[in-house]
Amino acid sequence: MTREAVQAGFAEFVGDIVDTAYDEFDVVAVLRGGSGTSGRLLNKLLKNSRRLDQRVVRPELREYRRRVLDQFEPVLAYAADGDGDFEDYRNRVREADVYLAHLRPSVRGDRRQAIEQAQLDRQRRLAEAARPLVESPESDFWAAAVDALDRDHARDLVQTHFTFTDPLREYPDAFLFETEIDPGDVVGGPLAGRLPSVTVEYTDEVIRVLERAEATVVERALSELDRRFDA
Repeated sequence: MTREAVQAGFAEFVGDIVDTAYDEFDVVAVLRGGSGTSGRLLNKLLKNSRRLDQRVVRPELREYRRRVLDQFEPVLAYAADGDGDFEDYRNRVREADVYLAHLRPSVRGDRRQAIEQAQLDRQRRLAEAARPLVESPESDFWAAAVDALDRDHARDLVQTHFTFTDPLREYPDAFLFETEIDPGDVVGGPLAGRLPSVTVEYTDEVIRVLERAEATVVERALSELDRRFDA
């Protein structure tokens, strides 16, 4: 199996999670949850929640999906390098990690180092768990899983290694997800350009929807896994 086939399987998994998260995302809850937006501007944004969804929510989740897939690139490169040393990939993995890029500025010193090391260890384990799939002669992700792994190891790959919201559960106060909204892009009208831009944090909502979406998609993936192994 090629690196590209493994990447395609992971991309489908991540895409399903982000699509499910989008369906769950509550932009109204984000705006009402302490964005610091003035009451008048808040009301204008809420009245244009559909446009806000199109101009802000969709792009933010698309960017998150892109970053998660980008962080898989150096992990997969290490998985394909059977004789490689993870230390040779360490800097690339760290620089691509989506969660390390979203650490709050207040997370410093020993705690920052501990979170960084935990992330690097998690990515190394993912690469090592995916290596048998990369080495399988099968060209389809699920066919490779059946060929290279027994059922228990395949379930562990999905439940433990393909999941990527673990850091959000383990360190919920360590990360910051926020975006800047230009009311002129959302509200419209001749005076919209005079409204100030606002920075909106959506950390709590993104944690909520991603954890729920991941649980849903993992269950679907495990059902597909059982179907393949029972065939």
